[in-house]
Amino acid sequence: MNNNNITITEFWTQCLQLLQDEASEQAFNQHLLPLTVGEENNDWVIYGKNQFAVNLVRAQYAAKIEQAKAFIGEELPNIVFKVGCGASVSMDSGCLKNKENKENISSTLTEQVSPLTQETSPKSSKTTPISKKNALEMAMENLSNTLQSQKKNWDNISTVDPQVKETKEKKQLEKQKFEQTNLNAEYTFDTLVIGKGNELAARMAMAIAEKPAEAFCNPFFVYGSTGLGKTHLVQAIGHELLKQHAQARVYYITADKYIKNLMNAVRNHSWDTFKQLYLNYDLLIIDDIQFIAGKERTMEEFFYLFEHFYSKKQQIILTCDQLPSGLEEMDDRLKSRFAWGMTLPIEPPELEMRVNILERKAQQVEMTLENDAALLIAQNVKKSVRELEGALNRVVARCRFEQRHLITKEIVEQTIQDLIASNYKLINPELIQKAVADRYSINVRDILGKKRSRNLARPRQLAMALTKELTHLSLPAIGEAFGGRDHTTVMHAIKTINKLREEDPECQRDYNELLILIQH
Repeated sequence: MNNNNITITEFWTQCLQLLQDEASEQAFNQHLLPLTVGEENNDWVIYGKNQFAVNLVRAQYAAKIEQAKAFIGEELPNIVFKVGCGASVSMDSGCLKNKENKENISSTLTEQVSPLTQETSPKSSKTTPISKKNALEMAMENLSNTLQSQKKNWDNISTVDPQVKETKEKKQLEKQKFEQTNLNAEYTFDTLVIGKGNELAARMAMAIAEKPAEAFCNPFFVYGSTGLGKTHLVQAIGHELLKQHAQARVYYITADKYIKNLMNAVRNHSWDTFKQLYLNYDLLIIDDIQFIAGKERTMEEFFYLFEHFYSKKQQIILTCDQLPSGLEEMDDRLKSRFAWGMTLPIEPPELEMRVNILERKAQQVEMTLENDAALLIAQNVKKSVRELEGALNRVVARCRFEQRHLITKEIVEQTIQDLIASNYKLINPELIQKAVADRYSINVRDILGKKRSRNLARPRQLAMALTKELTHLSLPAIGEAFGGRDHTTVMHAIKTINKLREEDPECQRDYNELLILIQH
């Protein structure tokens, strides 16, 4: 197998001894001890129970494992990491820090450590055998010293090498810059899911990032209900602007925080400093501007800030929960100025967009989401992206607790039963009759009555056909629900409507629209 004749089990035992000194006790017991080992296609394999475990050990410990392999033998097999189950390395308590445990483990090691099982006496050229236990301790001590030396060398290089130092400083400056902007690193165009509900606003946002402060889009006013992704969209503009113009001055703040800063400025007599702070930005983003309504001093100050940005052609972006014209207690001057530029809504995501959002979020947390599972969540959580992500987080938490990597429809059903139940709509003949009556501007009693005029007979037949499709009622039961009619009347109504749907596009359209209306 290799010139060292050491098995993967023996190698992994030695690695565990080394890694225990590198990892915390909790990390060692939770992430390293459960790993198993084996051989496939002349490779040594380290198995994790799921993809999360494999990714973790590869990211955090692969380098140290390779260093251990290089020290123990140059021609040891290649090491790969994958999901599966192999041979376990049995440890009494999962802790190797005491001498007794190390002695127990050393007794399981192979005799093929010949390069380490003899020492040369300084007084003689003869060799003296030593115990396998001492050989193991020497090997582990040498390996530990080697790794410590490499770490020190790397630390020295990091502090001396100008290129490494420059890279570190650049990353630190970038981190400080984004901390100063208040932007969330995850809220970029790359992570934004675009659908019918936000497509126009997203396109305009990208255009503003390329050419900010154009007259037709300053201010850029985005409105919509909470949880629809307004904050993500407007912050993405800031990220994109900084990507294209590294020296751009961008700042994001919520209206609530702006109010608090203003109050602190008044309290601390630092009014001039407060004013100057906001005047210097190329792009100012204020979230939930509706919260300044009714606060006279804040509205007055914000009016002058707005005037400054507009006159100096500096871009200002605002989000709100409604149109400017609907903001009660907002200064009329501000409401008119909010409408000067581009005002666009963000609508609740449609089904396809909700599924796309779920799939994207599942990938980010390294989970596999079945199509049926994504569809089930999307069908039951419709109002906002925030609620959608919250539902997925519940499912992900359960899967991780149960050490699952695959999110199935069954797991979703068990985890969000309350959401499914709250969205369940009881469909009965009364509901269908009312929907049809409203559609054709007639009364429910007309549908249940005996009149056979065409303007009443057609809606009545439609209602019967819909009742057959949307409920589990028998034909006699449907006839009873429609004024005590005979089941043959119901059969005739269903046949008539089915034929009309094939021949008359208008009838087909009415039927489909009523289906959607009743079910949703």
